[in-house]
Amino acid sequence: AFRVESDGHTIEGSVWLALLDSKSFALEQDKHHAGQHFERGWSVVRGHWFSLARTERAGGTRVYKALEEQTLFNVQSMMKIKDLKFLQGVPKRTRLSTAAWYKNNEFSLHRETYQLLVDSL
Repeated sequence: AFRVESDGHTIEGSVWLALLDSKSFALEQDKHHAGQHFERGWSVVRGHWFSLARTERAGGTRVYKALEEQTLFNVQSMMKIKDLKFLQGVPKRTRLSTAAWYKNNEFSLHRETYQLLVDSL
């Protein structure tokens, strides 16, 4: 999860989510990528931004799809949430505030999980 400055808020809100495709690695040289500057030695990871596809009325679940374009993320700007459980298919019985699941190429967050991310900023 990444915190977004107020001038960057879109339909996704104040938290943007990403799907990571690689382990972190240090850049061997300065690099410009997708309009951002990355410096030699920075730890980065490859991945894809998630885009909010819809919000389901029942329960307020937020459903995301990963964008096709791969990008680089600065590891220092990422936020890790402790105890967030990612489940395959339908969510099993777990605390709703830590429930997230992936099914049919969609990533879903219960509204309480999303609020946990926002509150953790």
